[in-house]
Amino acid sequence: AVIHERGMMPRHATLALIVARPGPLRSSLQALMTTMPQIEILAETTDPSALLRMGAGIQPDIVLLDASLPEEQVWPALRHIKDEWCRTQSVVLVEDSQQQQRVQAAGADVVLLKGHPADKLVAAIKGLLSREEGEGATAD
Repeated sequence: AVIHERGMMPRHATLALIVARPGPLRSSLQALMTTMPQIEILAETTDPSALLRMGAGIQPDIVLLDASLPEEQVWPALRHIKDEWCRTQSVVLVEDSQQQQRVQAAGADVVLLKGHPADKLVAAIKGLLSREEGEGATAD
């Protein structure tokens, strides 16, 4: 799949990457991201392995990943996020508790079962972003 990159983002924006099949989930994630003015969608893709091909210069702040994509692509992509993009936060949407346990063990920052209310996802994303801002702050 091809990554559909957006235009130039303001430097202060939080860059998001959506990794999900076209359809209701991806459309919902796109719509939800537009309600958060600090977030710009950097790219959207159906292919988790596309993360492996993105250059070091393109590093999203947050990746929203649908774990129901092919497992042979999801796990390497999640490992890449954790190993290569240390500052990138990952939010993974899963189908069931078994998948949730595996994704948590793989190191995802936030794991949510699909079907949770949108406000829970927004709260999780805002929590990650505020944690990231706190780490970037320096003490006086």
